[in-house]
Amino acid sequence: MPLETGQVLNNRYRIVKLLGQGGFGAVYRAWDSNLNRPCAVKENLDTSPEAQRQFTREATVLANLSHPNLPRVTDHFILSDQGQYLVMDFVEGDDLASIVRQSGLISVQQAIIWISQVADALEYLHSRDPAVVHRDIKPGNIRITPEGKAMLVDFGLVKVYNPQLKTTMGARAVTPGYAPPEQYGQGSTDARSDIYALGATLFAILTGQEPLESVQRMSGVQMSPAHQFNPSVPPAMSGVIERSLRLEPSQRYQHVNEFKTALRSISSPVLVKPVNQAYAVPAMRAPAMEPSLRPPISGPKSQPKSQPRGKTGTGLYIGIGALVLVCILGGVGIMGLIIASQKDTARATSDAQLQATLAERVKTTSTAQSKGTATARAQATQQSLLARLEANSRLVYGPHSGSLEHDAGTAVIAQDADVNLRDFIVEARFFNPYAASEGQFDYGFIVRHETKNVQFRFVIQSGKTWLLLNNTGEPDGETIAQGKLPTLKVGAGDTNLVKLVFQGNRGWFFLNNELISEMDLSARMNSGVIYIASGIFQDAKIAGKTTRFTEFRIWALP
Repeated sequence: MPLETGQVLNNRYRIVKLLGQGGFGAVYRAWDSNLNRPCAVKENLDTSPEAQRQFTREATVLANLSHPNLPRVTDHFILSDQGQYLVMDFVEGDDLASIVRQSGLISVQQAIIWISQVADALEYLHSRDPAVVHRDIKPGNIRITPEGKAMLVDFGLVKVYNPQLKTTMGARAVTPGYAPPEQYGQGSTDARSDIYALGATLFAILTGQEPLESVQRMSGVQMSPAHQFNPSVPPAMSGVIERSLRLEPSQRYQHVNEFKTALRSISSPVLVKPVNQAYAVPAMRAPAMEPSLRPPISGPKSQPKSQPRGKTGTGLYIGIGALVLVCILGGVGIMGLIIASQKDTARATSDAQLQATLAERVKTTSTAQSKGTATARAQATQQSLLARLEANSRLVYGPHSGSLEHDAGTAVIAQDADVNLRDFIVEARFFNPYAASEGQFDYGFIVRHETKNVQFRFVIQSGKTWLLLNNTGEPDGETIAQGKLPTLKVGAGDTNLVKLVFQGNRGWFFLNNELISEMDLSARMNSGVIYIASGIFQDAKIAGKTTRFTEFRIWALP
């Protein structure tokens, strides 16, 4: 249960507002009545005895940290049967996730500055005795102050590293895309786990794409390099990111200082920290010519220096000799000009052919570049639109967890969110009820629902396909969009995060944080109730099984 605005914790901290919430706790902005200043309160809802012992040990370590890119932990306490609480300095500014949503991609140079500052903080944490591992580095946990400084915040999953432990204990939450395989229980986490998350964060702010989940990559799904999403990213930086994101810890950078050194080697020799400048990548400009390709600078030719005159007689003799020499050389020159003119004619013909060939190559290259630029601009425009929609959204439902019990006598099993909207974002994580090899299953959403069988039905099927149906009164609707889902996880208990964005006559479908398709919604423009559903096709379920779901949320769009 979230803390209420105005609620006072420990007779000292008055809750001002909720900043963020997850499955295991939340972060609040609060007011410290003792010191008369704002603070941040991190709540952990795991109240088991072991969690409380671990919290006390690690909070004591955190309270003794001091670094310019880390907020101070000023207090910690446990409230029986309620939760564990860390109190930290409140850091003014916006987090990187919000900056990317509102302003666009972070420029390469700015990303180097901010990620290097976070690396400085991690180098300090990892050098403590015992070492401190953050374990939840992501754009939302890096805050940029009004002065332009990056601060690594939210110690909710921090761990004091114990090399004797062979498995991960304590905090269990992970952030998909930013958590390495060992954080899913595949081994112990250490400093290299933070390096993985920092590389994933760098990828996200440079490309606007969520990194693929590490467990998904372990199944063989390949992750495209950063420069393929954003041409302004140097391939060398893609290489740094790729190494930091290697699935095997021994193949990553072994110390954050190595990562930082590799990152800074990409930038110019002098890094100047900007203050109060735009965060986004500037508009593309024509590349500067290489010196060898620049046209010559026109201007007056240099004049020979005047020579002093000698005596008149000497000048006359010199003049006569010069005239004779000119006559002799003139004959030779005329012959040379005749030969040269023949050579020039041949050279001109060759040059003309060469220029024609080069012109054709330039035309072909320009055409290809213009097509690529048009595609990149279209993608950037779409990403910018989606970012603006998310930035202006308002959470109206959830997060909610539940289950959909399969019933052979019911065609569709659905739960009403009691939300009636036309324009919205809806998201939920579905758990497969069984493996696709055991039988068919499906799940999805019913949206813009007016009455029985008058609605949109969005369906994901275990056969790795999806479709959007428009029902106009009959049980079987008209398919208005469909496609294949090669990356859909179909094993028993596997999960898939499904998100829809509906805005007017346009819609977008995301699977596991990857944009799959844009959809034309002009067939149904009414507002309607939103349901989460399973068994949308009558034969697509096994009776007695259950489709579980978590993270069911709905945001209203303006």
